[in-house]
Amino acid sequence: MVTDKRRTFGRVEELPSGRWRAYFKSEGLRHNAPVTFATKTDARLWLDTVRTDMTRGAWRAPLSTRYSLDDYATQWIALRPDLKESTRDLYSSTYRLHIAPLLGTKRLDKLTPDQVRNWHQLLAADLSGKLGGQARSRTATARNGSSTVARSYRLLHAIMQTAAEDELIQSNPCRIKGAGNAWSAERPTLNLHEVQALAERVPHHYAALVHLLVWTGVRIGEAAAMQRRDLDTASDRPTLTVRERAYRLQSGVIDLDSPKSKAGRRIIPLPPHLVPDIDAHLNQWTGESPSALVFTTSTGGSIISGYSQVFNRALNHIGRPDVRVHDLRHTGMTLAAQAGASVPELMRRLGQSSTTAAEGYLHTTADHGRAVAERMSELAAKSNVIPIRRASGETA
Repeated sequence: MVTDKRRTFGRVEELPSGRWRAYFKSEGLRHNAPVTFATKTDARLWLDTVRTDMTRGAWRAPLSTRYSLDDYATQWIALRPDLKESTRDLYSSTYRLHIAPLLGTKRLDKLTPDQVRNWHQLLAADLSGKLGGQARSRTATARNGSSTVARSYRLLHAIMQTAAEDELIQSNPCRIKGAGNAWSAERPTLNLHEVQALAERVPHHYAALVHLLVWTGVRIGEAAAMQRRDLDTASDRPTLTVRERAYRLQSGVIDLDSPKSKAGRRIIPLPPHLVPDIDAHLNQWTGESPSALVFTTSTGGSIISGYSQVFNRALNHIGRPDVRVHDLRHTGMTLAAQAGASVPELMRRLGQSSTTAAEGYLHTTADHGRAVAERMSELAAKSNVIPIRRASGETA
């Protein structure tokens, strides 16, 4: 462990993890920074800030030299340099809504596996609606809330793992096997008649958006950031290029950025039947500039803030209040799988680097299995396959 002893106030030391710890002594007590730092410079800057506060009389000694989970987690989220703003915003919201209420005041070094298990059970019960008299969280992303529970656990696990690696705690108390994986039930889908009914029910400038979400599987944030130049409908092989996505931060600011992963930047082949609808929309609702947003509100603003209300009203009207906008993506990927898309092709359309989500769309239903069997027979007939005969000469 390397320690910088040249400073007149405080010390910084490099930990085995490669990160830096800062600390100082006041009235005989050692005070550690609530987080560790990526660089020595960052650790020194923290000490300089504390010293300035002391000079101005603004510094107050903490009640304990050990920090709460709130102290550490807040800094962990705020100071990580590798996070996109949308991810930082999501982490902040997830921590504030789902972790802090039960665990935030716990001392970082006193958080036990039993407390983590209790928090996990209560959160799962709350988001699934099983806690009597308590409203289910609006942030649940699956019908049983399991996606939110899994995301919250992954965040807590990552925070505590960093604390363990930086020797602020002895070991990570998050030890629930499989808790980072969602166990959500099958998402609802629309049939093709319902897709058409939805497109006819939404405002006219949203009709093409309905079809695009279904037949390409893009996310609503990707559609909200789409520009005229991202669509090539004039070619005999029409395509859609996903370059950016829009995300509404808690502050109300709309963040435009590249997709979170390399796989998110992708080119999606457009089904030919979709091209006339897209062209009609571009001609009527989209500006002529290559950078003009393809889909906007009636006043020309971003659709990312109010799309859910528009779609929810239309879905209620067609008798499908159980469906959400994200389920249109699920509908489209299910149709693609039934049309014969392979796992790699589904991954490209989804913009994901993991096969897990893509494989989920390849589940076999009785109707789909029958359609596959019938197509196999059609192939056999076209190829003049000779029927198998038994040794006795009877046709099998």
